[in-house]
Amino acid sequence: MSMTLNRNGNGYDISSQNYFRDLNSEVKEQVEPVRHQSVSEARAKLRWEGFEFLLSEANLENQGLRKDNKFKGHVTRGVDGTSFFTPRNDELLEHFSLRNTSSEEGKTHYPYGLCVAAINVFTGQPVCAVVDDYKASERDLLRKILPTFSVGDLSLLDRGLGGHKVYFDFDEQGQFFIHRGITTGERVAMYIQNFLASGKQQKKIQIMLEGETTGKARKMKVRLILGPIDSEGKPIVFVTNLTSKKRYPREEIIELYQKRWAAETLYNRVKNLLNLEKFHARTYNGIMQEIFANLFALSLAAMAVSAVVEEDEMDPEVELPNFKNATEVIRRNLFAIIDRKITNQRPRELVEQILSEVRAVKYKVRPGRSYPRVSMQPIKSWNLKKSAKLRAFQAQKGA
Repeated sequence: MSMTLNRNGNGYDISSQNYFRDLNSEVKEQVEPVRHQSVSEARAKLRWEGFEFLLSEANLENQGLRKDNKFKGHVTRGVDGTSFFTPRNDELLEHFSLRNTSSEEGKTHYPYGLCVAAINVFTGQPVCAVVDDYKASERDLLRKILPTFSVGDLSLLDRGLGGHKVYFDFDEQGQFFIHRGITTGERVAMYIQNFLASGKQQKKIQIMLEGETTGKARKMKVRLILGPIDSEGKPIVFVTNLTSKKRYPREEIIELYQKRWAAETLYNRVKNLLNLEKFHARTYNGIMQEIFANLFALSLAAMAVSAVVEEDEMDPEVELPNFKNATEVIRRNLFAIIDRKITNQRPRELVEQILSEVRAVKYKVRPGRSYPRVSMQPIKSWNLKKSAKLRAFQAQKGA
């Protein structure tokens, strides 16, 4: 956790020196730092599932969320996936594959994995995740975590996470979804094509679903909702089993779906704030430790931010505590969080101190997006569409 919250900036030896220096200042003793081999051996004895358990235990949903942290009574999560690369050795190549490249080299040097995570869109907490080889289907990984959700929960799904088999599993679990359907290209469902051609803003239809493993088939009533035009000039259509127009108005569905961006924000923080891909481990168990330690660290920071928002009655659309500062607060108070006997702080005193430090740094929320969703990196072979997107955006903006 110490290495994670220090953004994986140092190796074992330097991290150990820093860790025990900070510990000695707390306990007023002199404990000698351990060498990297001892750290590595100790980590090998710790199963990664322990961090997965901590992530689950830290989930504010377990305590019951406030009414304003739900959408019409539904616990609501954004779900998305991201790939990541790992160090290369024989053990990791048994779990993660090399990616094909467009160059003559054929494959990447480093193996790649895939992570699909769910994040509560109101608290900002990552609540669960599943990791597999990058060749795995995001849909299949989503379906693995669905049983951890409860009846009546709501998931916001990006384009790659939908489909009839996914809809079937949501129906089986008694859960709800809002899925952004595919509206361009060769894989557009016929009922979405017909809906777009109708010119209607919303429509209820029935689709036939079939379970992949059970072979069961059933009809399911879904609602198609026309959203705004995206930054690339493409129409947005949402598919949802929230079929009541009166209880779930079209405008509220569109507004709610924008909160799915919390899942994108999570991966940005994992990769760029905590530098996940600077893995120190060289084993599968160690890689999984670091992934779930990252998610747990972000969960603790999100918990503190959510508590400040609630106590100070802040409007999240206007102002929020700075998240980077929140992770620093967790780092500074890590010893007390792990074991309050180290600092001899009472739980209430510790919580008040953490929240006070979190609320000390705030920022104004910038509403809306005034630029197209394209990479801001220099144009290379893998992002040639950037210039076309920018030209299209400028033409649309000029019109």
